Amino acid sequence: MCGGTLEINENETTATCEYCGTEQTIPKITDDVVGNLFNRANTLRLKSEFDKAEEVYNKIVGLDNTQSEAYWGIILCKYGIEYVEDPTTYKRVPTCHRTSYDAITADEDYKLAIQYADISQKIIYEAEAKAIDEIQKGILTISQNEKPYDVFICYKETDESGKRTQDSVLANDIYHQLTQEGFKVFYAAITLEDKLGQEYEPYIFAALNSAKVMLVIGSKPEYFTAVWVKNEWSRYLKLMKADRSKLLIPCYKDMDAYELPEEFAHLQAQDMGKIGFINDIVRGIKKVIQKRRAEVRRKGNRLRQFR
Repeated sequence: MCGGTLEINENETTATCEYCGTEQTIPKITDDVVGNLFNRANTLRLKSEFDKAEEVYNKIVGLDNTQSEAYWGIILCKYGIEYVEDPTTYKRVPTCHRTSYDAITADEDYKLAIQYADISQKIIYEAEAKAIDEIQKGILTISQNEKPYDVFICYKETDESGKRTQDSVLANDIYHQLTQEGFKVFYAAITLEDKLGQEYEPYIFAALNSAKVMLVIGSKPEYFTAVWVKNEWSRYLKLMKADRSKLLIPCYKDMDAYELPEEFAHLQAQDMGKIGFINDIVRGIKKVIQKRRAEVRRKGNRLRQFR
C-alpha cells in the first residue's frame, strides 16, 4: 500500500507492512513471469497509472484465472484507489480517484477476487470494499449537489519543476472566453481553488458526468499523457461510450496532430495556433449544447403527451 518492503512468510497470503503497519493481501507467485507482472502492475498502480496497471493485471488473469490478488488489483485500478497515510493512526487508508455509480461489491472482478481468495484474503477484501463503498457514497452525495457543467477543460497545470505550464495559460484564456459566452465551465485552477486535494474527486466526478464537451489542452505530447491529465480524459472517453451526445475535442499547439495519444485518433482535433480557433470551438460547443437541449425538450414533450 505504501510501497514499503513486506516480510512475507512462505505459503501465507497476507502480511503486515513494517513501515505503515497495514495488514494487506499478497499474491500467490507461481513462477517468475507472474511475479514480474505483479511487480510491474503494482508499481504502475502506486504511481496512479491505473489504465496501464489494469492491463498488466489482466495479463496475469490471462495466465492464471485463479489469481484473486490480480482481480483485486483490477478493482483498485477501476476505482482509482490510492492509499494515503491517516494522520491519526499513521496507517494507510483508501482514497478514490475514479468514482462510479456502481458499488464495488457488484463488480464481477470483485466477485472473482472473493471466489478465489482464501479466508485471510477474503476478510481484508470485504473490509476494504466496505470502506471504499462508504467513500463513494460520500462522494456521490456531494456531487449530486453540483450544478451541471457545459464544458470540462482538461490540462496540465504545472511542469516537473512546479512552474506553471503554457497549457495552464491557454486553459485560463479559453475558460474566460467560454464563460463570457455564457457556458458553465469546469476549470480546475478556479473551480477547485477553495478545495483541499483529497476533496477534489466529488467535483471532478460531477463535472465529468455532466459536461457535454471536454477540451483536452496540450502543447507537448507528454502533457497529454501526464498521469492526472490522462486520468480525466480516459474517464471521459468511457462516459462517451455510454452517452453519444458527449464530445471530446483535443486542442494542441506547437506540435503535430499525429503526436496526440492514439486514443484520440477517431476524434477531430483543433490546432490552437490556427487563426479563428476559439471561434470554431465556441461554435462547436454551441452546436452540441443546443442539440442536447433540443433532445431534452423532445423527450419532455413526449412524456407530456404520454401522460
